[in-house]
This record gives sequence, structure tokens and C-alpha cells, in this order.
Amino acid sequence: MSTPPSTPWHLEALGLPAHADRVAVRRAYAAALRRIDPAVDPRGFAHLREAYEAARAWCEAMAADAAAAEAAVEAPAEMPCEAVDPVDAPPSGNAPADVAVPSGDDVDDEAVASATDPTIALAWRFAADVAAQTPDEVATSLTQALAEVRTQYIDAPGRFEEHLIDLIGLQRISHRAAVFAAMEEQCHWREVGHLASLGERGRWIETVMVQRDAWAQLASDWREAWLARFVRAEAGLDRSLLRDWPDVARLHQRYPAWIGLHLSAATLSAWQALFDAQSPSTRDELTRMAAPDSAYLPAHVVRARQRSGQRSTRLTVSGFVLAALVGIANLVSTGLRQGGTAPYGYSTLPADTPRQCVELYVELDAPDALKDRSPEDVKRLKTRADRCADAGHWHPPAPPR
Repeated sequence: MSTPPSTPWHLEALGLPAHADRVAVRRAYAAALRRIDPAVDPRGFAHLREAYEAARAWCEAMAADAAAAEAAVEAPAEMPCEAVDPVDAPPSGNAPADVAVPSGDDVDDEAVASATDPTIALAWRFAADVAAQTPDEVATSLTQALAEVRTQYIDAPGRFEEHLIDLIGLQRISHRAAVFAAMEEQCHWREVGHLASLGERGRWIETVMVQRDAWAQLASDWREAWLARFVRAEAGLDRSLLRDWPDVARLHQRYPAWIGLHLSAATLSAWQALFDAQSPSTRDELTRMAAPDSAYLPAHVVRARQRSGQRSTRLTVSGFVLAALVGIANLVSTGLRQGGTAPYGYSTLPADTPRQCVELYVELDAPDALKDRSPEDVKRLKTRADRCADAGHWHPPAPPR
């Protein structure tokens, strides 16, 4: 059966009849959203979103007309659009029923639940449970909360997810880094198109992920030390943490969204005020004690620089040793040329005069010149003879005139 011609285009795009209400619109939109990938079909997603917005506005207008008609006959009016901001305060029994929805482009009123929406109470109850737990218990607690949320209306998991994102971003919940990690896993934030469907919230989540990945590339020993400081600061600032502020300020400048999961804005402000209250000389000294620039570089870059430095050092040492050996060789060569052969160990003996060289020649020219001489004497005589030869004086005596 074809859709009646009187059906508005937006309801027709969602596959709904002309009498569809706001709940039916939400359900149809959620079902259609699961069948489309915004990254693959951005135009299709934009058309679906436009149809949804138009259908929701149409339903609200129809509800307002019906309420006006009922008011005309003094019947009690139904307020289908009553809403509260889920992150401003926990819902209470005496909360006013006509709290206005916050305005602005960053606030999607579809993410603002009605006053009777159970996901608000569940989100705040989860936040209260997390405050009494350790970070390791957060994932299990979130699993239980999501199981309960899924027993509600069809859009409840999406609403609950948006409420928790707001609680994290506005720092209204404890163990934010653990909650963020658990939601990333259980809400499938890595799936293509999911973050895009969350609008501004999705873009904030993506920013946190990018900064977290950059943080994870730093050396593990520095990261562990800094995280320990964050925990101490959140528990209570004291003067022993003063020396860490220059590092924290630099980290917050580089990774503001990621650091915000570990340090509240109030803690950062108080930490900076404590540092600024010190004398200029103290601040300068604490700044000089900060971590080196290499601590803020990816660990693989630091390792590459260290390997390069070690190679440079080895080359420098090798060059020095080679130069020293060359120098020693030159000295030995010079000694050999000037003072005889070094192997015998007599390079320090004084050089013989020409007359002494001639007398030595006559002495060693005898057939038994080296007979009954000790090895040391033989070496000494040979050294003297070599020196005389180098000096040009090794020859027999001149014949008498």
C-alpha cells in the first residue's frame, strides 16, 4: 500500500504515516541511522537528519496545537516537551516541570531528556556509584548500567550515552579517564560514523582520542610519574607538588582535553595559583628543575637520538684512538731514525762519535768479536752499530798516510 499523498515528505522519508507522533519519529530515525554510514553516504545521512529534524518539529507543532485546543475547553494541558539539562543537576522530586532547554548550537535538544526520562536518573546514579569505586571497577559498573538502560525505550541507550559524555566533559563525574575508556569500548566509539552521529560531543571525543594517542607515545616512565602527580593533586595540593607545576602547565598546553580527564579545572587553577604565589627566584628555580625537552618527545624519537649520539661518541673515541696510535707511530719512527733501532731498548744511549764508530767497527770486525758476550751486550753493540750506520760513520779506519 502506498503512502497517502497528504503525508509530509519528512514522515514519508522516515517511512511513517501522517498520524505519527514524536516517539514514532525517534524510533524510525534510530532504525534508519543503523542502516546508514555517514562516512560512506554523507548526503544520505544529511537527508535523513534533515527529515528527522523536520518531522520532530512537525510533531511538536501538532502537539502544541492539540494542547492549545485542550486549553480552550479548560482541559489539563499535556507538556510533551518539558526538559531539563541532564548535567546541570541531578533530577529531584521537587524540580520545576517547566525548566527551559539551554539554547545554542552546541546543545542538541534531542540530547536533553524530558523530566520523566529515566536515563537522567540512571546517569546520575552511575556517577554516584563511580565516585565510590576504584577505576578498575568502572567498566563493570557501566556494563550493568547499560544493561538496565536497554530495558527502557528504544532511544534510551543513546540518551544515556549523551548524558555520560556531558558528565565527563563538564567534569561532573569521578575517574573520568576510566569512564571514557569504558564508554569507548562499550559504546563502540571506534566504529565508523558513530562519533559523527554525536555531533559536537563526537568531535570532542575525537579530540580526546587524538591527544591520548600522542600522550601514549611519550616515554612510559615519564607518563607514570606524571599520572601519579595528577592523582596526588586531585586528592589535595601541597607544597611538595610545587616543583611539578611547570611540567603540568606544559602538558596541559599540549593535551588539554586529555589532561582534563585527570585534573579538574579547579585543581589546575589552584595549582597555578600556588605556584604564582612564590617569589620570582623560587619560580625560576622550579622551572629549571622541570623535565627536559626530551621528556615531551615520542619515545621512539628519543631512542633514535640516543642511538645517533652513541654512534657519534663511538666515532669520536675511535678517531681519538687512531690519532693517538698515529702519533705514537710517528714518535717511534722518529726515534728509529735518530737514535737507532728501538727493539733492543737502548734508544736512550748517547750517540757514538765518528772515532768511536770506527773503533766499534774494528772491534766487531774480529771473527770472535761476540764470543762469550752476554745477550744484553750483543744487543747493545748491535744498537750502537746501527746508529753509526745511520749516521754514516760505519766504516773501517782510514789507512795511514
